[in-house]
Amino acid sequence: MSKLIYRIATEIDAPAIAELANQHTYQQLSAPARESGFLTGNFTVPALEAMLASVPGQVVYRQHELVGFVVNSRLPAERYPPLVQQLVALLPTLRYRNRPLADYRWFFYGPVLVQPAYRGQGLLRQLFAANRRALAGQFDVGVAFIAAENVASLHVHTQKLGLEAVGSLDFAGVMYAVLAFEVG
Repeated sequence: MSKLIYRIATEIDAPAIAELANQHTYQQLSAPARESGFLTGNFTVPALEAMLASVPGQVVYRQHELVGFVVNSRLPAERYPPLVQQLVALLPTLRYRNRPLADYRWFFYGPVLVQPAYRGQGLLRQLFAANRRALAGQFDVGVAFIAAENVASLHVHTQKLGLEAVGSLDFAGVMYAVLAFEVG
């Protein structure tokens, strides 16, 4: 069995991330498959390249197969889709550790994914820890949003990784939990 290789994700990883991410969106998965988690949206290579250029992420490969990823970003609001634009506008009203989120050096954490065959082995925990180490000193807080219906992802992020719920967002009739975590 070949070993897993963890490293910082850059723009060169965008095509592999887009391919894997788009296989695991809400629209692509059956209802039973969604129960173990799903991604919101559709992911293009140019959008992922811009996100990874703005804030590096993390990837894990097994030989040449992308097994998992964490994508981060901090782009001007107008470069994001409408859902994320609405979230950016909401940040000054959300509080984390008694301060408005917008007062921190923040970035968006996500999308994140570990292939189903590799889940339950601690890969996301390792990607998350590497992500925090890599961004310490550059950012104070990571901000994530997860569809309320995505119970599996909410559980992993709040119960296992320690992200804190700081608010919610209703976008086009879909509820999202807004989460935050300390980087350093």
